[in-house]
Amino acid sequence: MPRIMIIAPHPDDEALGAGGIIYREAQKGNDVRVLFVTAGDGFVQDAERYYFLLHVTPEEYLHLGYERQLEAERAMAHLGLKSDEIVCLGFPDGGLDRLLLHFDDVKPFKSPTTGDTGVPYINIPTYKVPYTGRNLVDLLDRELRAFQPDILVTPLLVDQHPDHWATSAFATLALLQCRARGESWAKAALHYGYLVHWTGWPLPLGYHPELATEMPPALKSHPFIAWHQEYYPEGTIEAKRRSLLAHESQVELIKPFLQAFARRSEIFGQVRPLVLGKRMVVPRPKSDVLTKLFHKEYGLMHSEWESDGRCLRVFFSPIIRLGWRLRLAEFSIGETTEFLLEEGEIGHWNSPQISVRNEASGYNICWRQPISESRRDDFKLMGFVIFDTEGKLVGRSGFWPWIKTV
Repeated sequence: MPRIMIIAPHPDDEALGAGGIIYREAQKGNDVRVLFVTAGDGFVQDAERYYFLLHVTPEEYLHLGYERQLEAERAMAHLGLKSDEIVCLGFPDGGLDRLLLHFDDVKPFKSPTTGDTGVPYINIPTYKVPYTGRNLVDLLDRELRAFQPDILVTPLLVDQHPDHWATSAFATLALLQCRARGESWAKAALHYGYLVHWTGWPLPLGYHPELATEMPPALKSHPFIAWHQEYYPEGTIEAKRRSLLAHESQVELIKPFLQAFARRSEIFGQVRPLVLGKRMVVPRPKSDVLTKLFHKEYGLMHSEWESDGRCLRVFFSPIIRLGWRLRLAEFSIGETTEFLLEEGEIGHWNSPQISVRNEASGYNICWRQPISESRRDDFKLMGFVIFDTEGKLVGRSGFWPWIKTV
């Protein structure tokens, strides 16, 4: 019987993205495990509504985290799972991208809502584990090895929410670590991604069980994402709807959005790894009418990559300004995981490892990487993000998995 693990950044993402899969496989008697990376204690607008306050205290955010864990148990019961088939790691809601981009920081991250620097929930085994990127990937690695899923379902790396794309990267990193160690189940495991956050998607909002969930037009023909749909009968759709509504703290604020995912199909994307040693072009999704109407950008940038294990060359289009900061990161995964990072101000790089050319069509970067010959063909996870002068993330490449040339 197949073993299926669903990883969700927050309680409710598991049902939004994969509630139909969870219910269907549980009804078949297959082993299903749902893992929540956070307890959902960082949704500021929801906490203000929940407590009828404009200033919510750290204690109240912590209480919300406990409530959302209980809601998750009730939601998963509607999909056929018991409490021992659910795991919560309790990491900081609203801070997962920070943990990814500061992976090797020894000083723990401080949650902006609870004020904690380690897991504050006494009801879960990770209690008091410090908030660092390495600790999170180690916990995910441990959960994967213990469960050994045949199918892993996580957020998709192009999801616009920072916690979602960071969860995708962390889960991919943990799976690649297992593959690098030669674990047979990891080599055979299938990895799929679900999408929750994308501008103007899904539409129409509200409960429309007769409709199928369609891929966002801007992503439908992405060259490195293979899409497929899973269709469900009425009973599965209704179970998913009940599961979504069991997240009661979310319902009043985002009920139309929640119910828009209870449809007769779910979509999943399978990411095609980029290939080391070849020039790879990752296009920026094409804008559509809704994006222009909302005056929003997707945040995903056009980028071109080439790496021989010693020098990484990156080219990206010039939607940035002087004074903005670029953070270029690489995880090199073998028996151990090495984290390489370069950060600098656009137009004012001061690093012996980086050379930058500002060309008419974009920025051309050569990163001379201090990595040993023995690690040239390891798995990699690479990407970059760009911040404006106020520290707001304005663009990113996505953290793509890379494999050696076959």
